[in-house]
Amino acid sequence: MGKSNKITVRFDDRTWMILEEIAEVTGLKVYGVVRGLVARAVNQLIDERGNLIIDEAEKDKEADQP
Repeated sequence: MGKSNKITVRFDDRTWMILEEIAEVTGLKVYGVVRGLVARAVNQLIDERGNLIIDEAEKDKEADQP
């Protein structure tokens, strides 16, 4: 793994409370929960070859609308 990148993110009170609750239940720290959720979301947006599948999802949504 290469250089670690850092980012600052702001959360509203509700989201922060939920993240803290998830962290407590899972025994992780909030930053671990956030990293896991981001990794999961990114994996849902790429195919097995690493290509973004956002365009296909958007086209499917547009096709379904009258």
